[in-house]
Amino acid sequence: MEATDRREPWAGLFERLEVARDLHARAKWSAAESDFRVLLADLQEHDPAQLDPLGRAQWAELMVRSFLGLSNPVHALAGSLGDALALCDRAAAVERRVPDPSMASLVLVQRGVLHSRAGQPRQALSNFTQALRGPGLAAHRDLATTLLNRGAVYSELGDFAEALSDYRAAHEHAAALGHAQYIAFALHNIGYARYTLGNLPGALESMERAVDAAPDQDDGIPELGRAEVLFESGLLEDAEQLLAIAAERLSRAALRLEHAEAEWFRARALMGLRRFDDARTQAAQARRRFERGGQRSMAALAQVLELDSLLSETLLSTETPSRAVARRRAREGRSVSAVGDAAGPTLGYHPGHAARLVAARWSVLAGDLDEARDTLAALPRGMAGAPLTMRVQHYTVQAELAFATDDRAKGLRAVRAGLGLLADHRSRLGSVESVTAAAAHGVDLTRVDVEAAVRTGRPAALFDALERGRATFAGTGRVTPPDDPEAAALLTEARGLLVRARELGAADAKERERLTRRASRIQDEVRERSWRHAGNAGAVQRPVTVRELRGVLAQSRRDVVVANFVAMDGVLRCVRVDADGVTTVDIGSADDVIEHVRRLNADFTMAANDLIPAPLRAAAAASLARNLKALDAVLLAPLHADGDLYVVAREPLLSVPWAALPSRGGLRTSVNSYVARGRTHARPTGQRRLLAAAGPGVRHGTDEAHAVGRQWPGATVLTGKDAVTEEVRTALATHDVVHLATHGRHDADNPLFARIELADGPLFAHELDGTPLPGSVVVLSSCEVGGSSQVLGGELLGLTSVLLRLGARAVIASVAKLSDELAARVMPRLHAHLRETDDPEAALAAALRDVAEPVPLVCFSSVEGLTAG
Repeated sequence: MEATDRREPWAGLFERLEVARDLHARAKWSAAESDFRVLLADLQEHDPAQLDPLGRAQWAELMVRSFLGLSNPVHALAGSLGDALALCDRAAAVERRVPDPSMASLVLVQRGVLHSRAGQPRQALSNFTQALRGPGLAAHRDLATTLLNRGAVYSELGDFAEALSDYRAAHEHAAALGHAQYIAFALHNIGYARYTLGNLPGALESMERAVDAAPDQDDGIPELGRAEVLFESGLLEDAEQLLAIAAERLSRAALRLEHAEAEWFRARALMGLRRFDDARTQAAQARRRFERGGQRSMAALAQVLELDSLLSETLLSTETPSRAVARRRAREGRSVSAVGDAAGPTLGYHPGHAARLVAARWSVLAGDLDEARDTLAALPRGMAGAPLTMRVQHYTVQAELAFATDDRAKGLRAVRAGLGLLADHRSRLGSVESVTAAAAHGVDLTRVDVEAAVRTGRPAALFDALERGRATFAGTGRVTPPDDPEAAALLTEARGLLVRARELGAADAKERERLTRRASRIQDEVRERSWRHAGNAGAVQRPVTVRELRGVLAQSRRDVVVANFVAMDGVLRCVRVDADGVTTVDIGSADDVIEHVRRLNADFTMAANDLIPAPLRAAAAASLARNLKALDAVLLAPLHADGDLYVVAREPLLSVPWAALPSRGGLRTSVNSYVARGRTHARPTGQRRLLAAAGPGVRHGTDEAHAVGRQWPGATVLTGKDAVTEEVRTALATHDVVHLATHGRHDADNPLFARIELADGPLFAHELDGTPLPGSVVVLSSCEVGGSSQVLGGELLGLTSVLLRLGARAVIASVAKLSDELAARVMPRLHAHLRETDDPEAALAAALRDVAEPVPLVCFSSVEGLTAG
């Protein structure tokens, strides 16, 4: 509290006022109301006429602040604006008896607070601005609270630059006051303003500083703000989980409108996660709360979301709704748009515009294209100033309408404009995970593009549509590693815990589980820290077109087929491209292929386990051969790929050991999740730098590492206690070839913590994020470490995908269980061929040519001849 001359008995009463105000600041409404009422009762026992001038002034200040303070819990608990404003009137009456400019200003401020909470932002803005222009506000606390509240109103009205300015000024006053709670409020709101202005990493950084300033704040506000940023980043699962926590805490704190906002955002996340029934339930609950609180704009937005979730579910369904149903939904959307126009914008969202977007899409679905066109015509051009998701949705419905009217050129312009927005958004993000998660916001747009391409019946159009969407999120968001010593220390701690767990015997299962859980919590903290790093990558990768690809293939001396797979409506299709042309091949049921891949992985797991009795392993080997043959017949026979094959696919096809399929014996085969361009790096002309390392627990690992090292003059070989994470991490950034004979694991739940085991613990994929690799060839002689997880939007995460994003020319990794003995036999041969040819695909094919049993190694790489230049 700022110092002033307060005599007894007033000093004790001012202390009680501070206690009540702090209860209010922490949303302890019932306790705050009780304290304010008791304080007012005690103050009313004094007769101001009997007091000296200083005592009368202090009595008046206490009365005014107590009435104003009481209005907060009264409004929060009863929801009555009239009762709360009546308390402001009583405060004003006291102030008029003992005129004080500062008290008059505080009455104006509190009126503004109440009008804001009641959904009257323009009246609130007038109150706050009048108070700040007057001479009365001089105390740091009063200035901080007024600026915080006016900033919130600016945010509600969509003027986020002014909001940020007010929040920064509030932070200065809060810091001068030394009040942790107000510092936290200001930092959190600075983060929110940064989020609305598009700086998502900066937003998370400010919000984390807010938590550090006031770690005991448990009213749900910190979780709500952070979840909104995660939603905009595309991290929908994380956002949804955090919003569930926020909603529970906001409900407990009786923050009704914020609780409704959490439900609204949670409904949006649930819709993105395709949990449509849950999304509509949350949206309906939010709408009812907003209606009760007089928040007409937000109530309209919640109603739009109910219609939007129905639309999204319908678009993904195999059943087309009747025209009557679609028309009824479109009319509902137009009706909500009128309500939204009358209510006006809030938090940067215009409910009338949002409703028109959904209504237009329903009209397209109904075949009422003129109606859809008229509805869109009422929207502002480009939706400038609207949130990213609304702007992308605007381009999506424009594309839908254009494609429906056979104006393909206009539809493609809308698709490219929307993808351009997403590319710009992605370029501001730092971590690989944030970049891949951002693809969630492009799901609808890319689906519209691909479905329109299918309707043309032209294979080239389908290929180009697939690669347009995939290239938008290809590559890392940052090309320099972040300077985050705290994250490095946390990873070192997690590594140590996992080493201790690894060394425990079977009798210590509980302790091993405890150490593993603790390490997992630390990994989650590191993961969340990475979201705060901004991007500096600049340009997004240009998509490869069929025309460009065919030109490259025509110049190749090899017979090359590019097979681009996509699953749609339960059917697996392949766009086959070679130098002579492009065709579409219907492969068949996607579910049947998925089942074959599942059986294949189970067979590899059993056949590679030496602890399983020989007869069972023999049965698994026979089943493995049958499933490989079946997949070969289903996936490859229709493609007639007799030479080089470049497979483009998403999960589960990336888990297929393509080089082990019978028809691929001795042939160059490579795989990627999109048609990747080669890095523009100079191939080494002199002696190439190789590092081979053997991890703990690999039976033949040391022999394998030395055998690989003997294939390369001047190679560095690390075994035993010398094979540590720092050496390997450095080698990945500096060497031309890196071979890791280690155990490893893909973490499906947290794919950036896929890891390879080394002497001092695991090296995580996360630790490489942001480290540019020198066009290297990386060989991961590890069980299943070539696996990946597909996130919302179709993007992939795992150690292999991270290495490719960071600049590796090729990654050879196992997509299923690989026995130590088999790896030790194959790897020296692979490196001998790689040394002679500098051709990873050819080296792998040659190494596997004469091996009797199937080997689940895959070469992940780019198309030879395609460069970013």
